[in-house]
Amino acid sequence: MRLNNIFRSVVGSLAQEYRLNIIANNLANTNTPGFKKDIPIFRDYMLKATSPDFSQGQLRKTGGTFDLALNGPGFFQIKTPFGIRYTRNGAFTLTSEGTLVSQDGYPVQGELNIPGDAKEVIIEPNGEVLADNQSVGTIEITEFEDLKALKKEGNNYFVPVNPQITGKTAEKTSIEQGYLEMSNVSAVTSMINLIDTTRTYEAYQKLIHAFEDADSKVINQVGSLI
Repeated sequence: MRLNNIFRSVVGSLAQEYRLNIIANNLANTNTPGFKKDIPIFRDYMLKATSPDFSQGQLRKTGGTFDLALNGPGFFQIKTPFGIRYTRNGAFTLTSEGTLVSQDGYPVQGELNIPGDAKEVIIEPNGEVLADNQSVGTIEITEFEDLKALKKEGNNYFVPVNPQITGKTAEKTSIEQGYLEMSNVSAVTSMINLIDTTRTYEAYQKLIHAFEDADSKVINQVGSLI
């Protein structure tokens, strides 16, 4: 029983430490457009995994021509050197060659060729791009039947857990030009969770120290008897 309690305390302490890191990372990305917070998954007292929360973040008006927010479950497709990646971060820019690119400089998928001298660029909710009232292509938006099929890869990108999984053309998602979808992290809720996790972690640490003190006393007592 005692060994079991020690084991539970150590494992519980490690789980809370990992949870602290998750909450801290969420808080650090409170202002990151399109960021989806991570949710720790516990089984009994052990942390088994994390899962992205894909709930919609609030839309913030920026007025930027190439700031695009998604309403609905879809994703922008980004062509990276490692293959297609998916993101909700629509903070895009236009290159001198007329290519719409992500913050990393990777092209946004779609048959696009936006003239650099266009006086007005309008991006319709369905992704069609108009430059001076002329259609110059469409931004491709992808949806997945099961969002659990996606995992985080870093830099606000998602990738299918199974490379064989592909998305489909969006049917429930629209684009809002001049807006950015903000992180779905609640700073207030995260701070409350941070305090709760810190206290739980400290409680486990106190238990571990108590066991160590008890072991030390037993060893000293045995030594004094000899």
